[in-house]
Amino acid sequence: MRSRGPAAGPADRDVALVTGASSGIGLAIARELVERGHDVLVVADREVDDAVRHLGSRDGVRVTGLEVDLTTPSGVEAAAARARSLGVRTVVLNAGVGVHGPFFRTPLEAELGLVDLNVRSVVHLTHLLLPELLAQGDGRLLVTSSVAGTMPAPLFSTYAASKAFLRSFAWSLRGELTGTGVTVTALLPGPTRTPFFAEAGMRRTRVGRLPKPGAAMVARKALDALEAGRPEVTTGSAGTTMLLASRVLPQRARSAFHGWFYGPRA
Repeated sequence: MRSRGPAAGPADRDVALVTGASSGIGLAIARELVERGHDVLVVADREVDDAVRHLGSRDGVRVTGLEVDLTTPSGVEAAAARARSLGVRTVVLNAGVGVHGPFFRTPLEAELGLVDLNVRSVVHLTHLLLPELLAQGDGRLLVTSSVAGTMPAPLFSTYAASKAFLRSFAWSLRGELTGTGVTVTALLPGPTRTPFFAEAGMRRTRVGRLPKPGAAMVARKALDALEAGRPEVTTGSAGTTMLLASRVLPQRARSAFHGWFYGPRA
């Protein structure tokens, strides 16, 4: 575990925790938070120093980095302890990974690691941080799901299931927390231009080759929704189309479409 940045106590401005913030949507959200005047705690398992340097400090805004493995309970507990020490009130649970391919052929270790990061770490970290937000009577929680979680996804089965869990989890928490001063927003990005598809081995798939909006747009829309206290936000034209398809197509057709979408493009 490595910590970077000022070891300050609770700040007089709003402090935001962003997991998975060393690249992609997480880094873009962290950058947007800095632009909006938040202190930011960047949490990831790699390249945290680079992210802190990239985000920098402006107008007194402080960026702190913590390099931990959120697939482990000790990593989650370290992130929660650091967040509490900084007085975090905005929590962005964005860390995630994808595993692509026929389920019976993908490495079991990779699939279980996905569940640990995408699902288990979110439940664990939320459970550790929520009591303090409730005690303050003020807080915002953003959970990064995906439009992939709105439909079954052959060749991307565990990822889609994990994102379906996160969407349901966010909506359920929101219902429980009504009237507490703590809001929960689910972010459902459509396909976005980030390193995600290369890391998941999906560059040659139909979705991998699709033109995509940049992460900065996703970050702006996500934080607009979070600040407004909205329950859910979807980004990108493909994301909107997929969400609409999930509402009108029967389950078998949704599964067939999604399997085609995540399959190889000739």
